[in-house]
Order: sequence, then structure tokens, then C-alpha cells
Amino acid sequence: MGPEFVIRPAVENDLPGISTILTHYALKTVLTFATAGPTDEALRKKFRNIIQENQFPYFVATTRSSSQTYNNTDQVIGITYISPWLPERSAYKHTGEMTLFVHHEHQGKGIGTQLMSALLKAIPRTRIRELLAVMAVDDKGRGAGLGLRDYYVHWGFREVGRMERVGFKFERWIDVIFLQLHVNNDTH
Repeated sequence: MGPEFVIRPAVENDLPGISTILTHYALKTVLTFATAGPTDEALRKKFRNIIQENQFPYFVATTRSSSQTYNNTDQVIGITYISPWLPERSAYKHTGEMTLFVHHEHQGKGIGTQLMSALLKAIPRTRIRELLAVMAVDDKGRGAGLGLRDYYVHWGFREVGRMERVGFKFERWIDVIFLQLHVNNDTH
């Protein structure tokens, strides 16, 4: 039997499930510096910017249904997407920042691996040349917070910088690590 989930392109009907995941990470973890979940309008605007304006990939993992397209019984259990890096500065237009979150009740099932694989396979159809992963170091997490960094390194990312004590959340200072992956030579 295959996995209990499906990876597919996200659609606007997925936004409530996406919001649930983002809100959990904002309220319960230091993995994002957001301190509240996104508003419906902000999430919709960002989604449309990623999908329509930039034509960047945005995938969801959902509980298995019989379809690779949206089904109203699907539960979103993971997300990944690429957003523009510093979009107000056009010289960065070939650089994207990736985001990947798995629903906290569905971790350890290979969902993150499948999402990352789908995201990386979609990049050649974009203008992205360099992919960034900007991660908070949760010193109370796996490997003193470096387990997530090791996950990215496994995919070919290399650590290119660290900013110390730049975030403050849950009454503690948090470092940020920048990782970079060269993904595409065919952009101009």
C-alpha cells in the first residue's frame, strides 16, 4: 500500500487548511518568526502572488483521496512553496525563498520528503536560479536545533550564513541560519 497522502499543486480552496498549519507554527514554535496566524486576505494575496504573478510552485500534501486534484474532503497536512526573495529589489528576481511545513500531527511519515522532492522537481519551469532556506535555530529542537539544518544539507543546500540572536519569541533569543541551493543554470 502506498503513502496515506497525496502531493498536488495547491488551489485556493486549500487556504483554510494551509492557514491551520501556519497558525500552529506561528503560535507554538520558533520555526517561524510570525507570532500570529495569517489573515484570510493576507494568505490569499500571498498565494495569488506566488501562483499567478510569479508562477512559482506551491504544493500541498493532503490525506489520500482518489484524485490528484482538489477534493473537498481533503485535509491539508503539509505545504511547501517558493516566494520571491526581497521582491521590491528586482535584481533578486532569480532568487526564491522556500517554505515547508508539515502538520504537527503528521510528522515522521515522509510528507516533508515528498513535498521537498515535488518542489525541487518544479523549479526548472521557473526563473529561479538560487533557492534559499532561512531557518530559525530552535535550540530546544532535534540536534540542538540543527536537525532541520541537517535535513536541508541532505538535499544539497549549503549553509551560507548565520545571524545570531536576531529573533525574540517565547522569551528567548533565536538565531537564524541561511542555506542556499543552486538549482537552475537556464535562467536569464
